[in-house]
Amino acid sequence: MENKNIDNINNPNHYKLGCGVESIEIIKRVLGLKGFVAFCLGNILKYLIRAEKKNGKEDYKKAAKYLEWVIERDDADKYEIIKYSNPNVLFKDLGVKWSQIISGIAKDLNIKNAFELDSIFRNIFSENYEVARDILNDFIKEYKE
Repeated sequence: MENKNIDNINNPNHYKLGCGVESIEIIKRVLGLKGFVAFCLGNILKYLIRAEKKNGKEDYKKAAKYLEWVIERDDADKYEIIKYSNPNVLFKDLGVKWSQIISGIAKDLNIKNAFELDSIFRNIFSENYEVARDILNDFIKEYKE
């Protein structure tokens, strides 16, 4: 009988190529270190932004997985991929303040979780990936669906 226990975070079948290589390994080699980190950051942001609207805890876990990949490649230097660490400066040209953006993202969370999510984003913007990971891991442990 087929095993129905699927792990979409750590071992997703839909990314296995059948030749012993996963698609993430191809992406790493094609994009190089800085490109791969940028790719991971994009996915982290995507999963954090959509989690409350789509897959909840699973999306937070996916964001944590990508954050681990960034940290694994960190050689103590910042990648300087994010141009501004202050979210109000980062989004100024959109004509909205960060508080409006995070309010929309976290509107379905309780106040404690909303503040934690804001802190996760701010640490990512500042390239404090280990701090972001620790807050996100605690957030996931306490998350109620």
